[in-house]
Amino acid sequence: MRGKILLCGFFSVLLLGGTVAVADAQEASGSAAPVDLGAFRGDSHSDVTGINDDGAMVGEYWTTARGPIALRWNPDGTTTRLAVPAGYSDTGPRAINAKGFIAGTAYNSRYLQRPVLWRPDGSFTELSSPDVNGYSAATAINSGGVVAGTVATGTISVKRAARWDANGVMTLLPLAPGDTQSEAAAINDAGVIVGTSGDQAVRWNPDGTVVRLTPLPGATLGSAQGVNNTGFVVGGSGGHAVRWAADGSVTALPSLHPENPWSLAKAINDSGVITGSSDTALMWDARGTITDLGALAGHRQSEGVAINALGVVVGHSRGDSTYSLHAVRWTAPGRITDLGRSFPGYERSEAFAINARGQAIGESLQSGDEDHSVTWTRPDVLTDLSPDNDNRKAKAINAHGVIVGVGTRYRKRRIAIRWELDGTITKLVGPESHDYHSYASGINDSGVTVGSSGSRRGRGQPTRWAQDGTPTLLPLLPGDDGGSTDAIDNRGVIIGSSGPRDDTSLHVVRWDPDGKVTELKGLPGEKYTTATALNNRDEIVGHSGSHPIRWNPDGSITTLPVPEGARTCEAKGINDSGVVAGFCESSAVGLPVALRWAPDGTVTVLPPLPGGHQTKANGINALGEIVGFSGNSDSQIHAVRWLATAGNAEVQPVSQ
Repeated sequence: MRGKILLCGFFSVLLLGGTVAVADAQEASGSAAPVDLGAFRGDSHSDVTGINDDGAMVGEYWTTARGPIALRWNPDGTTTRLAVPAGYSDTGPRAINAKGFIAGTAYNSRYLQRPVLWRPDGSFTELSSPDVNGYSAATAINSGGVVAGTVATGTISVKRAARWDANGVMTLLPLAPGDTQSEAAAINDAGVIVGTSGDQAVRWNPDGTVVRLTPLPGATLGSAQGVNNTGFVVGGSGGHAVRWAADGSVTALPSLHPENPWSLAKAINDSGVITGSSDTALMWDARGTITDLGALAGHRQSEGVAINALGVVVGHSRGDSTYSLHAVRWTAPGRITDLGRSFPGYERSEAFAINARGQAIGESLQSGDEDHSVTWTRPDVLTDLSPDNDNRKAKAINAHGVIVGVGTRYRKRRIAIRWELDGTITKLVGPESHDYHSYASGINDSGVTVGSSGSRRGRGQPTRWAQDGTPTLLPLLPGDDGGSTDAIDNRGVIIGSSGPRDDTSLHVVRWDPDGKVTELKGLPGEKYTTATALNNRDEIVGHSGSHPIRWNPDGSITTLPVPEGARTCEAKGINDSGVVAGFCESSAVGLPVALRWAPDGTVTVLPPLPGGHQTKANGINALGEIVGFSGNSDSQIHAVRWLATAGNAEVQPVSQ
């Protein structure tokens, strides 16, 4: 596990450390159930291909080690891997209907692509096709369970559009006159199917008849991509996004870039809102007005693939690297969420802090061993704070969701930064003569930030930034020449450290709102003492030597009790109720064990995920929710949140 100093911020927000990976959500019995946190995918990429009106989405993710894996994003933000029987691999769901039936593809044991159907109960069925040795795919499904897709026929495997009824019986759809092949792309609830025949857009009526859709003047190539329940069809003609009315008349949709007019419409909802792409994802309203939906920060390309009745668009955003396709969801223009998720064995993540609303910040390992700062919002939806590999590190978050940390791209110097609520980044520089480098480590709910700043060759000095970014150097203890601040509460009380040059035994200090500095003494005989967190009652926690401690408002020190067999303990967070979170190592096996101390000092061992043997708690919010990590039965390490519960469980030996 990587060593690092992790520092805390403000009322209800405490920082935490640890290196963790992430998997599907689990719960464990005990005093506080741990819940897995989602993590940003690293050595993989993902794509959403379908959405229903309830907000359930389907798609797939890839890794360099494995092929595509079918996935459903549930409306509550959780994800579910779709079942795949033995003998099938490389699955690709393409559409989901209102009842939860999913149509898609899978490769069989002979590595031939087959059309498949997932039922709401998770069962999996291969749909019939005329040539079991050829390409086949299910691409769309309506609310009645009728599936549209494409199958291979004949000795030379010619593609033909097909329809499967709700009982799985397949029918080939007719070709337009003179054509030899066709493909189906979408179906509406009336059974109208659209796609291509030859190289032109067509519509198949419920009675099976085929109708060519009129191209734009001068165009010869086209395709139909989507159809809604009022009979409007969207697609492309001659490189332009188009919409066909129910009577077959065609309208060119406006382009975002007239000088580069290529565009394609992919889907349309029943209100007539359309999604598609040019260089980035686009939306056209029912009148045809175009809007750029945008891409993830640092990405130059995106595509809207599907849209539901509420106008929520899903698709993907793409960066420059090979594995940089991110599944995304737009709820409004520019309001984009990365839907990437981590799965066992592919990456790790660590949470740093959590606020009273349950929003957490941390890091997730990316391909090439690069950590990205990320933020989780309930229900554990994750957003990348450093998608452009700018080496930004988030360190603290306040109750409003404003985040502070450090970036190192600016002339290779460390510069304190603040993420605003809209995602924009502000640089925080030190005062004059101390503006060469800076570092932000804590923020309170008023937006006052603390950290350090320094000159080119001088030591870092403890620094406080006002809400408007104005910096102020804080005083040091007599004889000290450097230091840093670690956390600030809502009253403006700050904790940190100071010391003389080249002395490793730094003094723990507290700054009052008026700037007065006071040393916090450690336990007698202990040389190394550290403060990690404080609450709004001026209670401070940390450790002195190997003992977890709490400083009371009058400056007196209390040693927190530990379970039998514990060693090397730390208190990492405290909330305004006086509940403390932290951990100890077991003298038997040397693994960390997460602990919670009640205000009266009673200690509780927090339960691991099922089958796990190591846990670590590092932060707690005003609601009593604790964040950290836990092992599981597969010996993986997962980021978790323990939910607050009443009472205290029986204390268990740390070695168990």
